[in-house]
Parts: sequence; C-alpha cells; structure tokens
Amino acid sequence: MDPLRKHRPHKLHTLHRAPSTPSNRPPLLFLHGGYVDARSWDVYFLPFFASHGYDCHALEFSGHGGSDGREYLDALSLDDYLADAQQVIAAFDQQPIVIGHSMGSFIAERLLEQSLAAAAVLLAPVPINGTLESATKLLLKYPKFLCEVVNVTRGRVSATALHMIKEVYFSPTTRPETLLRFAQLVQPESARAVCDLALLGCWRWSPKPPPALPVLVVGGELDTVFPPELIRPLARRWNAELQIVAETGHALILDEHWRDCAAPVLAWLKGLEHGAAATRAGEASALTCVT
Repeated sequence: MDPLRKHRPHKLHTLHRAPSTPSNRPPLLFLHGGYVDARSWDVYFLPFFASHGYDCHALEFSGHGGSDGREYLDALSLDDYLADAQQVIAAFDQQPIVIGHSMGSFIAERLLEQSLAAAAVLLAPVPINGTLESATKLLLKYPKFLCEVVNVTRGRVSATALHMIKEVYFSPTTRPETLLRFAQLVQPESARAVCDLALLGCWRWSPKPPPALPVLVVGGELDTVFPPELIRPLARRWNAELQIVAETGHALILDEHWRDCAAPVLAWLKGLEHGAAATRAGEASALTCVT
C-alpha cells in the first residue's frame, strides 16, 4: 500500500441522477477520464440514462472536482483511484455496472477483475499496453499539445488551445460553444497517474484470463488518442462486443455525436436485462418441471 494513502482523507464526491421511477436495475457507476471530473458525465450521459430508468452515480476521483486530495494530486496513483471506486461500490446494495471513459475505463477493468462489478462499458478505453505509444504519436503530430493542456488547466484558454482541443479530442463538426464548455471542465491531472498509464505495458497488465463478465467496448472512428486499431486487442481480451462510432473523436461522451455513443450503450444495457430475464424464466421453468 502507498505509505501516504493512510494519511489522506477519503471524502469523495459523487454526482447522482435518480430515475423518475424506482427500479430494481443495477446502479450505473460512471468513472471519468483524465484531466476532467464527473461533470463531464452530467452534460449528457447522466440525464440521458436516468431518463431511461437507471440510477446513475458519477464518482470524482481523489483530487478531482469536489473530492478531497487536490493538494497532493500529483502523488495520487491509479491504485488510489481504484480505492476510490471500491469505497463507493461498498455503499451500494448491489453490484453496479461500471461505465468508464478513457482513464476511467482502466479503473473499470480492475473492478471487473476483482468481481466488484456486474458488467462494464469501456468508452475510448486505454489500450492494453498503456498510453506510451499513443502519447508519443500525438506529441510528434502536435508538439505544443502538452503546453496547451497546461494552459487550459490553469484557466488560460486561447484560440490556439481550442483549435488543438478540437483536433485531438473532438469531431470536425464540433461547434465552438462545445469546445468552450469542455475547456471549463478541464483540471490538472496527477503526474503519477499519467506515468502509471504510460507504463502499463511494463508492469501492470495481468497475464491471467479475465473473468467472463459482460463487457461492451466503444471507440470513436476519428479518435486520435486511442484509435480503433489500438482498442481492438482490448475488446478481444474481454471477449467484448465492439462498437465504433462514426465521425466521432476521443471525447465521444461530449462530442456533437454523443447520442450515437449513448444509443448503443443503452441498447446493450437493455440486452443484458433481457438476457437476465430469460435466464430467470428458464430457471423457474426447470424448477417447475422438477417439482
């Protein structure tokens, strides 16, 4: 265990959108990506899925949004973020379905491996070997990208920064107001967590087969951060259904085409329900025959 972790406060902030009518469905736990907080889910996804009858919770990892830890953000690791998610899940009455975007997808996978989630949706997920390959290519193409990211995290939003954000994260049709709204969600990210993600291929990936749990992987056709060819091996690892959303970039939960991402996720969740209902009906029928 990280020797600092036991001295850190564990006050975590979550956003909650309840369904209009009570439901027995598993809760949905949304895990945000790097450099943002849970508000990135509340723009579209939380109200959308709550309106379809799901109890929606979005965690803000330590050092993000309203959660404690901003003063030691750079010391926080991926294991700290995992501990945050474990803490939130411990308060649920049943195992959630976890939905992670980018960095959050990595935490979602770890929860699956620990059998702490019933299923997972991985949106623009971190590749199996981590971010080093994609980050290198990105910086070769956009040498000033990191400088502009730092500027935006400090509230210095220029036309150059917005143009680069659009090029890297969004689809070509993205409107200026969407970019400005995204810039308001950006915050600093832990230097240690960023390094952890870069070095996944060296030390983190488990060689054993993952548990046979339902997984959906969704990527953006125009994602320059984790393009489709980098996330296909991840889908194969989980024996997951893979959906590639046309004309969409890395920020597919905030993109102009966000509905094209949310719709297949909703359909997949409905499919899980139908499959579970069919299983229960079959078990009841078999029990009747036996008695």
